[in-house]
This record gives sequence, C-alpha cells and structure tokens, in this order.
Amino acid sequence: MATSKKLSKKVKVEWKGYLRVNLTDGQERDFDEWFPKQTIQISDFGILANNGFKFSLAWDDFHSGVSASLFASDAKLAWAGYVLTAWADSAEEAVALLFYKHYIICEEDWEHFCDVVEKSGRKRG
Repeated sequence: MATSKKLSKKVKVEWKGYLRVNLTDGQERDFDEWFPKQTIQISDFGILANNGFKFSLAWDDFHSGVSASLFASDAKLAWAGYVLTAWADSAEEAVALLFYKHYIICEEDWEHFCDVVEKSGRKRG
C-alpha cells in the first residue's frame, strides 16, 4: 500500500541586519577572565545548528581580524534574519567571543538586541 509523505516547505529567512552587542568595559574584563577557561568543541556548533543557527568564520578586512558570526536561519525565531558577530585577532578568540555574546550577554535570546552595528574602534567586538 502506497503512502504519501508530507513534504515540509522550507521558509527562506531574509537577512535583516546585525545585532548591536558591543561589550562594555566591564564585559571586556569579564571576557578576559572567562576566555582562558573555555573549551569549545565541535558538538557546540551542532547544538547551534540544531537550534536554527548558521555559523561562519572569515577574515574581516573592516576590523583587520577574524570574524565569527551566527545567522538566525529558523523562521520560528523572533530574531530570524539577524546576525550576531564577534571579531578578534585570532579565530579562537573570535569564536569564544561569539559564544560569550550569545550565551552570556544575550542569554540565547536576541530579541532585545536587534539594531544596526557601527564600527566601535575597540580591539575586539
């Protein structure tokens, strides 16, 4: 007996902009203490992917460093279409800073951070 399968239709999420999550001086100091204690594993990226995020890592000419970013690609998320970025001198620090922003500052909820980012002039961001 043949059965019909329901095909789920993927909803394409349009890019809306970057989140304004700039570190305060206090958060910079907290990150400097937090970063050396962290171990980021491949499974951490799997968790993000399973929760509707796309990850990227690239050289960032604008900041003359490495940029790590998360794109909220799940249309069910209130902040779908927004990108959270972090940049630093090294890939390791940029990824750790991205995790710090996502988990510590934003507490995995980007809804209150949707805004346009401007160049800050800091050594990382």
